[in-house]
Amino acid sequence: MRTIPVLALLMSMPLLAGAQQPAQYTAETDHYRIVSETSQSQAEDLAREMEAALTLYNGLLHFDLSQLPARLNVKIFKDLDSFNAYVSSVIAQTRSDFVFIAWSDPAKSELLCFPKEQKAFTSSLLHQGAIQFLKGFIDNTPLWLREGIATYLDQSSYDPRTGSFTFRSNLLWLDGLKSSLRGETPDRPIPFTDLLSFTRDMAQAQQEVFMQESWGLVQFLAGSQQNEYNRILWDAISSLDPKASLEANSARVRKRAFSWVADQKLRDDFEKFTLAMKTANDLVREGVALYTRGDLAAAEQTLNGAVGLQPDASAGWYYLGLIAYARKDFGKADDLYMKAFQLGANAAVINYALGVNAFAAGRNADATKYLKFAKDADPATYGDKVDALQKRIDASK
Repeated sequence: MRTIPVLALLMSMPLLAGAQQPAQYTAETDHYRIVSETSQSQAEDLAREMEAALTLYNGLLHFDLSQLPARLNVKIFKDLDSFNAYVSSVIAQTRSDFVFIAWSDPAKSELLCFPKEQKAFTSSLLHQGAIQFLKGFIDNTPLWLREGIATYLDQSSYDPRTGSFTFRSNLLWLDGLKSSLRGETPDRPIPFTDLLSFTRDMAQAQQEVFMQESWGLVQFLAGSQQNEYNRILWDAISSLDPKASLEANSARVRKRAFSWVADQKLRDDFEKFTLAMKTANDLVREGVALYTRGDLAAAEQTLNGAVGLQPDASAGWYYLGLIAYARKDFGKADDLYMKAFQLGANAAVINYALGVNAFAAGRNADATKYLKFAKDADPATYGDKVDALQKRIDASK
């Protein structure tokens, strides 16, 4: 599981001037100031992405953007070494992920980034960017709420063509939280009476279970079909005092948002909601079982749910291809198999499926080509199968 820093860093003194700084490229928008060590185009692209992230954040938080005290600063370094050279000069530590450094002067606070694989980059950017956005309006958001919101949003998907984010549920913590709720791990669930007033030291001491449950509580409050629980989340956000201490804001949220519901009822409904949630892998397993039993309609619905949750995983697309083949929709099956292949599905598996599909569609030359690829890729599994099917193809000519 990816480790996410729990705490923003509060600094009160500016960084002293040091060695000569590398070239910097700057882009400004209505709400952000972006600095890149690499290029002007990188700064401008990141500026557009951060404005899209702000729209995602405020779709949940509904802050008055005119009250933002200053543009939010984001700096992307040319590489991890350059990033850590700067970070260590500020906090005498190095980091393996992005970090938001909050100064007493909001205009100097900054989110620090470095290049990495796109999906991981977006997740880290969204997570730390949400903390930065919250800090821009509220000095001390209760830790469960801050980390829960950041984690709730950080698997959303950015489309550079439209310059917008699409919300995607973050289920990376679900299996661990379920195990904790079932008593299958040494980490016992945190009582909500404690979680709502967690201090920084408490969060650090129980980081894994704290992150799981903070995400889970926000997911429950935002996703519950019971409107009264949705209202708790909105009341928790609206009750925050921009200048109150962490202790005071935690008490305000507890009194104004949670006081109407009994702790045990909240816990029971939270556990029922969480244990009923399913990951994409859960849905794929259910879809495969339904397909095996011949219930194609139910299998298709379940597998569509899986690819909706995790569109970049290949298994759901492959089995949807099998369903299309079973319905003799050979063109659709081809498309779905190729989608699975592009997402990393086994080459032998996909080529064999494409070969069988092409033969059923009467495209014998294509079938022979795909089947040869399958046999070459995995002769132990597909050698005999391909030879038998090729004999049928030859006999049909």
